[in-house]
Amino acid sequence: MSDRLTALLTSNDKTPRLLLDAADYAKRVLLQDKDVPWSDATAFSNHLSSIQMLLKPDVALIRIDQLLQDELAHNTTLLETMAAKTRTGYATRTMLGDEALKEKVRDLVFTASKTQNAPVLLHLSSPKALLITADRAANPDSDKSFDDDSAEFAAVYYADWVRIFAEHRIAGIIFDERTELTTDEAYQPIRNTAEHYGWLIGHRGEDSLDFGEDIPTVPVVGADFWDGSGDVPTAQALFSEVPADAVLEQVLERIKEIREQGQAS
Repeated sequence: MSDRLTALLTSNDKTPRLLLDAADYAKRVLLQDKDVPWSDATAFSNHLSSIQMLLKPDVALIRIDQLLQDELAHNTTLLETMAAKTRTGYATRTMLGDEALKEKVRDLVFTASKTQNAPVLLHLSSPKALLITADRAANPDSDKSFDDDSAEFAAVYYADWVRIFAEHRIAGIIFDERTELTTDEAYQPIRNTAEHYGWLIGHRGEDSLDFGEDIPTVPVVGADFWDGSGDVPTAQALFSEVPADAVLEQVLERIKEIREQGQAS
């Protein structure tokens, strides 16, 4: 599957390839602000297919980080286990080691990915951001900070955890670096796992999505684009998060403009 994604991102086709994070937008428009059905793999698969049919991006993105946040908001048994010890990284290691959660995530990704024609990308928090999320969920009063060594520790457990997708039809994983940067060295265990299974690893920043030196950097299109005030960008591939409050007609028109500009050039 990563071969297809690589081909998309390096294509000389004049029509830009569009990678969209439409999770919050789709929750409002398609689910009418109801909860995303993270606990029902079939229902989530149908929801993902609806996003693809409506917006027609070139990649299907699954926000696994939002699934984990939802689990932390509702799974009190897991939270109690995570809070049993206060040593650095314990909450993260406990969460990633939870077998029931692994099975839930594995089943959802398996069911959703096998129904998609487009390459599937998973979206996860950076290792350092994951440490903070897990720590605050287990210990709400905590103000613990995490250094690069702690992030490397989390990356090791992350690298093992993502093996649950070994038999799945995914093309790669995006790590969100917008709030908490993790050093390039810390990602080495994750890259080793990804290379073994043939996945691409992307790093999402405020202005770009970077898949490494062999693939052109993907510019990030800002939120103002979707209300009609931003220019239509030009690039081989574009990444953008559709704002939750965007107007459907404007969103569809802007996507059309991107496609048509590529064909006209």
